[in-house]
Amino acid sequence: MKKYEMMFIIPSKYTEAELDDVIKKVTDIMETAGAAIADTFNMGKRRLAYPISHQRNGTYILVNFEAESESILKMDNVLRLTEEVLRHMIVEQDSKLKQLTQFTDNEERRSSDDQRERQPKEAPPIQAKTIPSAASSDNVNIKELDKKLDEILTEEVL
Repeated sequence: MKKYEMMFIIPSKYTEAELDDVIKKVTDIMETAGAAIADTFNMGKRRLAYPISHQRNGTYILVNFEAESESILKMDNVLRLTEEVLRHMIVEQDSKLKQLTQFTDNEERRSSDDQRERQPKEAPPIQAKTIPSAASSDNVNIKELDKKLDEILTEEVL
């Protein structure tokens, strides 16, 4: 028997009490097909990347189990027709990878990372530049300016 894991999504329209019944129904389908369930993790309610059957949110459930390859096909066919499951995916576990034992640690770390990202970052202080006023730097006579302008405008442009 090979080790597998299955992730499935339950629509958000189910309450917490109904959620346990749906998980029990799916695990019964798996056991009927010939799977030996090792662990079941409720990963919580999350927003879907795109709407599936007019649903925007769903509860993600991860199930680790052992089964024969023939029973995977039976399980897949039955779950595809089950109304309570929006999507499911069954993959074979890689023996070289370590299995995550608890998702709660990851969830706590992820939520604290999200909170840090959402906090506004402090902007560096803005330094005001002083602009020298024209009157204080050079006392220019308006008559002199008019005279210079007339000279410039009367010059012939090559």
